[in-house]
Amino acid sequence: MSNFKNPRGQNQNYEDRDTQHEHFDALLNQYETKHLSRRQLLSALVASAAGVSAAPAAAQDPAAVGRSMNHVSLSVSNVERSADFYSRVLGMEIISRPANGGLNMGLGSESFLGLYELGDPGRMHHLCIGVDNYNPDRLAERLSDHGIYASVNRDPANRTSGGDQLYFTDPDDTLVQLAQHGYLG
Repeated sequence: MSNFKNPRGQNQNYEDRDTQHEHFDALLNQYETKHLSRRQLLSALVASAAGVSAAPAAAQDPAAVGRSMNHVSLSVSNVERSADFYSRVLGMEIISRPANGGLNMGLGSESFLGLYELGDPGRMHHLCIGVDNYNPDRLAERLSDHGIYASVNRDPANRTSGGDQLYFTDPDDTLVQLAQHGYLG
């Protein structure tokens, strides 16, 4: 089989090049089907071009499989005023009132909007992804395997149902909670 010089001046054969094309096609397919973020795609392409043999992050064994956007909690200046707003404008109803003074408003059968006076009104406090087989200790270990520190709150002030709460931050410091798929605050 014929050889050619790659961009780094190294000898390579066309069979290797065909394998690289298949690899690039697979990466692009993962990106187009939303299995890779733009950042993950670019990182994988740079690693491939540099000759680094690294699987893209999406190809790793995930810590958990997200099944739903369970809820988003907002920091508001007045819980009752915000609840009235979302009720009037979007027809949402209060589904629970945690002991910490906040409240949760239903968004269909599997998600809700949390409203809490947490300081810095007008900002999202955290988002929660629903997963199957929620086990906070096991998930914290799995996240640790991915180099992510997770905290487990065993007595959350905002608990109205469910068990311990697991939180971690993403690369942009967004607070992320994991909960059992279908958890409604």
